[in-house]
Amino acid sequence: MEMEWIKHWVSFSCETIETAVADRASIADDWLQNIKSTHSGHQIIVGLDCKFNPHRITSMSGKIATLQLCLGTKCLILQLLYMDHFPQSIKGFLSDPNITFVGVELYESTEKLWNEYELFCSQKADVLALVKFWFPISFRGKPSLRAIGHELAGLCMQKTKKPYKCDWESRVLDEQLIEHACIDAYACYRIAHKLLQDV
Repeated sequence: MEMEWIKHWVSFSCETIETAVADRASIADDWLQNIKSTHSGHQIIVGLDCKFNPHRITSMSGKIATLQLCLGTKCLILQLLYMDHFPQSIKGFLSDPNITFVGVELYESTEKLWNEYELFCSQKADVLALVKFWFPISFRGKPSLRAIGHELAGLCMQKTKKPYKCDWESRVLDEQLIEHACIDAYACYRIAHKLLQDV
């Protein structure tokens, strides 16, 4: 039976991204089942991003509060801190060999996911590593997601407004946090889709 969830519509770069925020396993389970049934048997790319409250001393940073997954114009934001439990569908989705997860600093994020929640991500690729592989001259140093997205995928990502403070551990995420989380995961998806399927 399909669960009802509140949908958020995020407008970004001439697209409207259908975004679900989940703190219940049943909602996450339904979203993931819909995605898998639509793309069953195909190799797919999924943008993955994690948010947590940072600390200037890295070891004192908070646990991952949200996990964002984006495929096309559909995005799921999992509030990991408040999930009642992690269904097998989440674990199976992350470990599916037919799914390549892409993101910024992805290896660090997936290691943190494993250490804090025992969620294992099988197939993964770091956006920055992909960019440097394909365009070693154009992208030197550590380019921002905003710069890469603009150059490779034509995305117009706005700079974060100051002095807005992101509290990813909030029980209820406000619209600005939802938009921020959604756009970052979507940008990772679009960039990787361009690199892995169009190049």
